[in-house]
Amino acid sequence: MDAPENQAFQFGDFVLIPKERLLLAAGKPVHLTAKAFDLLAILVRRCGHLVSKDERLREVWPDTFVEEVNLTVNIAALRKALGQGYNGKGMIQTVPTRGYRFVAPVTTGDAALV
Repeated sequence: MDAPENQAFQFGDFVLIPKERLLLAAGKPVHLTAKAFDLLAILVRRCGHLVSKDERLREVWPDTFVEEVNLTVNIAALRKALGQGYNGKGMIQTVPTRGYRFVAPVTTGDAALV
């Protein structure tokens, strides 16, 4: 497997290249805020696994007080950017009172080959 810093993640028509802070949809860049991008990278890297509120706060907003609405706004922005691309149900699943899970199939590869 490639070293994590060189990885690209592909899901649906999207390619996520964390090292480049780049999300492509059908080869075209998708604009995300820095925090939304960081949140997407966490969810995609942990595809299929629950990511709790505490984990999201620790990784995206370390040492910062963040209100729940900030998490909700960033998840909403990601859902809008990603659309209903996986089985018409979206790519991010809400697990009430627990967190979120990225549910679209993800493949990894070398970012240099994208």
